[in-house]
Amino acid sequence: MRVARCSAVALAALASVASVRAGEQVGDHRAAHLTERRAAGVARLPERDALLNIAEQALARGATDAAVHAFEQAAGMLHAADTEMGLVRASMQAGNYRHALAFCAHTAVAHLDSAAAGGLYAWLLRAGGQGAAARRVLDAAGAHAAQDPVVMATRQAFEAASFQTSAVLLELPHRMAPHALMQGAQAAPPTGARMVGGGALIDGGRRALVPSAAIEGAGRLWVRNGLGQTTQATRDAAPDHLQAQGLALLLLAEPLAAEGITFAPRDAFAGSPGVVVGYELAANATPAWPALHQGFLGAFDGHAGLRQLGIDLPAKSSGGAVVFDAAGRLAGITLPGSAGATAMLPVSMFCDLGRAPCGPAGPAQPPASAARMPVDETYERGLKAALQVLGLP
Repeated sequence: MRVARCSAVALAALASVASVRAGEQVGDHRAAHLTERRAAGVARLPERDALLNIAEQALARGATDAAVHAFEQAAGMLHAADTEMGLVRASMQAGNYRHALAFCAHTAVAHLDSAAAGGLYAWLLRAGGQGAAARRVLDAAGAHAAQDPVVMATRQAFEAASFQTSAVLLELPHRMAPHALMQGAQAAPPTGARMVGGGALIDGGRRALVPSAAIEGAGRLWVRNGLGQTTQATRDAAPDHLQAQGLALLLLAEPLAAEGITFAPRDAFAGSPGVVVGYELAANATPAWPALHQGFLGAFDGHAGLRQLGIDLPAKSSGGAVVFDAAGRLAGITLPGSAGATAMLPVSMFCDLGRAPCGPAGPAQPPASAARMPVDETYERGLKAALQVLGLP
């Protein structure tokens, strides 16, 4: 896989640098300061600062093309980590995870004076399901900057098996989350809003399928995708069979990006590879990138057509996570199961809510013609399909 090769190259470079002790010299410069001396005296050029401000403001309002243009102008003045991390985040804001990850690998290696770049690269790796590689990158970044606040906060999140961002992880230029982008000039959710669950974007971006228990008692609702796009939502009528499984439908005030999201033509067979993309439950309404988990899908469990998920998820997972098959097609949505297990509602039970015809229900045979999608590309679809559900009493 292309990303795996890129990660291996970056890890090797980081490891070689980490072997140089803080007091050892590389030529006339210490390893941790290879770019600092060249940057000294020009990094605070007013023109460069103005371009970075323009870029960050554009990114905060979702104008990724304008942000990239300003970041690239600033990069032409100085080869520095802050501009490159800005370009990485612009790629993420646009949904281009593959490009963001590859460019962040370069940034982490080329700017060893910036431990935050290594922290951002580790966070992106972990978001895309490469947990072991993420820890190695973080260890390498911390080998020469163990007390760096970004490295410490990232390590704390990893050790707590948490994928939630703290205050320092939301600072610039390494911000490890999208910006909240209200759609259609809507007002932002009030301060008291918090994340109440997860959901799946369906119906061409017009509606969302969510666990009904998550929205019980909420007077106002919003949904947000992994690009930060946020919109108000209202309860919509759900078919009886979905209500019986504890699911509700939300109608979105503004459609969200849904390009590339397709339903699987029929239910996946037991033991086939699958991917889950979803969020951790949070006590606030902070935007976040979802996390990806890989494994093999379970069998039907005999309860009204539900499936065993078969993929281990963190204890803090919100429910309502999106399940993809090996071809990157929407195959189901997670539900809390009995005895702490995780169940999956298969696509055959809700595909009639979309804009494409349903395929036959029941377990499928392995499709000979379905090309397997690279996991990083599936994650890009998950950035759109997996939703945070926000509520306010």
